[in-house]
Amino acid sequence: MKAETIIIQRPERQSTAQRAAFATVTVFAWLFWAFLWLPLLTLGAWAFGLRNAWLQLHVLNPIGDGGDINVILLVAVLCAAVFSSWSGYNHARFAGKQKRRGNKPVGVAETAAAIGASTGDALKMQGHRRTVVGVSQDGFMTVHEAR
Repeated sequence: MKAETIIIQRPERQSTAQRAAFATVTVFAWLFWAFLWLPLLTLGAWAFGLRNAWLQLHVLNPIGDGGDINVILLVAVLCAAVFSSWSGYNHARFAGKQKRRGNKPVGVAETAAAIGASTGDALKMQGHRRTVVGVSQDGFMTVHEAR
């Protein structure tokens, strides 16, 4: 299918079902786009929640001894320290290092031997974008046409 066939040149020629399907897809695409903004909205709500929690816990009704909130803050700081140290360890260990070993180049003669073709046929296949390959009665590969 060509790219030009996807674009609707004459929308009035569409059937009602096609227009309804297109409208439905459009609505879902806009909803997905709105869904992508949710993290930013969550950040705003979180920031408002922090301010609200600070007001409720420290300004309007101060907690004398701290209680559970100190434990929660301690655990949060401990988790941040553990993950930061683990991230630093991994960065120091793996940064700038080659993750995979490269493959050594394979020559045309080795490739031809592996696929059961002659070196001339392998060179012919390598030099063209498309090749029609057949198998002879003896079980050897033969190149019928190279384009």
